[in-house]
Amino acid sequence: MNLLEILRCHAEAYVSGAQTLNLISALVADYANRSAEDVRKDEGLLGRLRWHAIELSKHCDHLPMTEKAVRKLISYLNKPEIMASWTHPVLNLQSSIAEIQNRLTDELSLNLFFRLPQDKKRHFDEPLKGWEEATKRFPVIISNVEEMSKCFALSRYAAAVFHAVRAIESGLIPLGTFLEVNDPHSGWTSVTSKLAVLVVKTKYTDLPQKFQGCFPFLEQMHGVTEALKSAWRNKISHAQGSLTLMTEDFTPDVAEEIMIASRSFMRRLATEMP
Repeated sequence: MNLLEILRCHAEAYVSGAQTLNLISALVADYANRSAEDVRKDEGLLGRLRWHAIELSKHCDHLPMTEKAVRKLISYLNKPEIMASWTHPVLNLQSSIAEIQNRLTDELSLNLFFRLPQDKKRHFDEPLKGWEEATKRFPVIISNVEEMSKCFALSRYAAAVFHAVRAIESGLIPLGTFLEVNDPHSGWTSVTSKLAVLVVKTKYTDLPQKFQGCFPFLEQMHGVTEALKSAWRNKISHAQGSLTLMTEDFTPDVAEEIMIASRSFMRRLATEMP
């Protein structure tokens, strides 16, 4: 599952740019009342206009017509010989500024913008945060962890859980190998059953030396798997060893609980499995 490309936009940049252009346009217009003064000689005003135009252009990747108008104004400001040929410099500058404002308004109206709440922003900006140990030992899970976090940030909770489950399944393979699971299709059922046998159903003294030496790890993993089963009760099936979503109706709290439990499972697996 791939997320659609979402272009990051900074609304404050458009607001600031529009306000500044309005102000500078008013200052340029003031020169119309000063017959003895030439706006082209006001290096401070033109420098300010150039700086703001350049800053606005940095946020116009998905606004091609606005960017074109901004670039045209910047080219005028960078070529005094062009401005020197203007018969009505005040009108020329006002026209260029107005063109940018109009194109910015039109192009913004063609886009659909979403607001990402502050508490969700970190999941989108830092999707691997908290998963460093797990992704370092098991890099194969990186794409699913990234998709899980970003789906959660975008309120696609079923998708977030789906990717969390995929990450766990990637960890079950090496865990099953370590536990010596005799199942060619090592999965959730066979791994959790083997953990229960080793931790609950077998006396410590009867365990092979390999498992005695890491018994705290086995206890921790058994506890984490029980917490996971509790978190996804009646929502995820683990029949025949595979993990399958039984519903697409996940609340934010339930999805986050499953994500946290999944992270705990993978972190312990990465840091404690011999």
